[in-house]
Amino acid sequence: MAELFEYSISSWTGWFLVFMRISGAMMVLPIFSSRTIPARIKAAIAALIALCVAPLAIADPSGTGAREMGELMATPLVGAVSICGELALGWVLGATAAVLMWGAHLGGQLIGQDSGLAFGQVVDPTTGQATAPTATLMMIFAGLAFLALEGHRLVILALCGSFDAVPPGSIGNILIHGVPLTTAARITSEIGSQTWMLGLQIAFPASIALLVTTLGLGLMARMIPEMNVFAVGFAVRTGVGMLALFMTLPFIADLFGAVVSTGLQGSQMILNGLGGN
Repeated sequence: MAELFEYSISSWTGWFLVFMRISGAMMVLPIFSSRTIPARIKAAIAALIALCVAPLAIADPSGTGAREMGELMATPLVGAVSICGELALGWVLGATAAVLMWGAHLGGQLIGQDSGLAFGQVVDPTTGQATAPTATLMMIFAGLAFLALEGHRLVILALCGSFDAVPPGSIGNILIHGVPLTTAARITSEIGSQTWMLGLQIAFPASIALLVTTLGLGLMARMIPEMNVFAVGFAVRTGVGMLALFMTLPFIADLFGAVVSTGLQGSQMILNGLGGN
């Protein structure tokens, strides 16, 4: 009876740690992190995935894994650090895929600022913030590209496979012994740089077209002083910005595909670094 009770505690402890890692990823994953999806639905999806993955994640033929799970909560410090560490690790793994949405939002916001469409800011239901219509458009396009590339399936498979490199609960010992500051700084800088790089690459063609348009309007204002350049320029810049955006959509789709692939490779590099491989 005692062995059965110990096995039950170890099993539910392992499931809870798996659930926390998946929940951390759900906080930032494209599509899944949308505010339009109720939190209860997100929790139910994470719990269902954890129920499927936990038996494989905590399986250990030697039986040492079950004992470690049973002893994990006996040490409050290791248990608390393990729970927070699993949540943080899931967030980091999800952030490697969320770069797609963050970069698309940044690129759309830059285009909206240059084209004048930022004057018509509305509240985006996915972020809960006032954003330019072009930013909302780019995020919708990025989400559709993510689904078309089967990014949701690949990310979930990579997240489930992360328990092979970093078993549930081991992140607590890793954090207690200390993660090198250079590793944490490199991960943060890579996520930030990839987001800015993607946003600038999305906005660059439209920004160049709008710069040329602005120079042309300036020359016309000098040549034709009677023309109201502010009234004419607003409509012209908006039209040029939208035209440049739609002309570059095929290239942006290819860029999104490369970002999804790079994000999966980045998550694997993070896991290998934490697992010591």
